[in-house]
Amino acid sequence: MSEPLQKRNPAVGRGFAKSQTNGGGLQGHSTGARVEVLLARLDGVQKTGKGWRARCPACGGQSRKLAISEGNDGTLLLHCFACNDIAAILSAIGLEIADLFPERVRDMTPEGRRAAQQAFKQTAWAAALGVLALEADVVFIASGMLRSAEVLTDADHERLGVACERIQSAKEVLQ
Repeated sequence: MSEPLQKRNPAVGRGFAKSQTNGGGLQGHSTGARVEVLLARLDGVQKTGKGWRARCPACGGQSRKLAISEGNDGTLLLHCFACNDIAAILSAIGLEIADLFPERVRDMTPEGRRAAQQAFKQTAWAAALGVLALEADVVFIASGMLRSAEVLTDADHERLGVACERIQSAKEVLQ
């Protein structure tokens, strides 16, 4: 039988070796290995549909109240149906919030940094063009109303002002 939860030391045993590079956390492990290390630190782990259930190391008890699963991006998802205290759960097993997320992949070569900057710019440009398309429609509608001698309401004037501000912001992104 395992030790009581309050006396259990998560920093020893299978899957708990502290390394010099990651301080005993999950960073530096592949996604599959990260899950295995996390599961090794929990008691009463049982496989369920798309994840696992385990005893919560924070609130204790014998039932499997802690749900563990993996997100599509490799993020480890935890939820205790009793205490809902992720910080306490992670603290009890010697992990931090950052350990739940996959390590960022960084290309430190000049070419890699340039490619990342270019990808970021292209994303910003696409967003700016989307704003321009929407706000151009607002300006076009207001123009049509004015052309047909309709009076713009205060709300119409306010929305037209917002459109002009957003168009200016998009213009700055595209320069």
